[in-house]
This record gives sequence, C-alpha cells and structure tokens, in this order.
Amino acid sequence: MAFTSTIQILKVSQELSKKINPDTGKPYESTIARTALINDDGELETVGRLRVPRDLVNVAAVGVFRAGFALRVPDYGADKGDVVAVLTSLTPVPPARTAAPTPAAPKAA
Repeated sequence: MAFTSTIQILKVSQELSKKINPDTGKPYESTIARTALINDDGELETVGRLRVPRDLVNVAAVGVFRAGFALRVPDYGADKGDVVAVLTSLTPVPPARTAAPTPAAPKAA
C-alpha cells in the first residue's frame, strides 16, 4: 500500500542515537528532515520530523518534493511491531511558473 504527499524539506540534519551499534562500537546515526506538509490546496498543514532512509539520503535536500510512503511493520527499534508510514521515494517538484507580466498598452497619441 503506497501513498504520496507534497512536502517541503526545510532542513536536513544527522542525529546520533543513544544506542550503540555493536558492530562498530559507535552510536547509530540517522538522517532527519525538518519537513512542512503541504495540503492539496498548496497550504501549510503542519511541520514535523521525517526520518530519511539510507537509500534516500543523497536525494533529501532543502526543496519541495512529492514524497512516497508505504505502511510497514518494523522488526527493530522503538516502533517494533507497530504499523508505521515509511518514506520510500522523493521526487523533486519544479518551482511553479509565474505568468510573464502583460506589456502595457501603447499610449494613444
């Protein structure tokens, strides 16, 4: 099951977990996007944090995107066993074009 939403990424940052990766001995690191959710009318709905999966880290940047989501049940972490929405794709949305100004009518002589 997949869903899409328009989002605006405001900031991308790295966050370190309190949990330690047993393989490396270092804290787990995640990429978090501070994100504005845009409704179908193009208006701001809310702002929040969105976890960016490793395969989308190079795509996540400040800008407007069509974001794809899927429902999954993680088998690890704080959400283990819960149905959660997971980011699956980011497609950049080009800036809206504005109409060129209409030239002024010539003055009558």
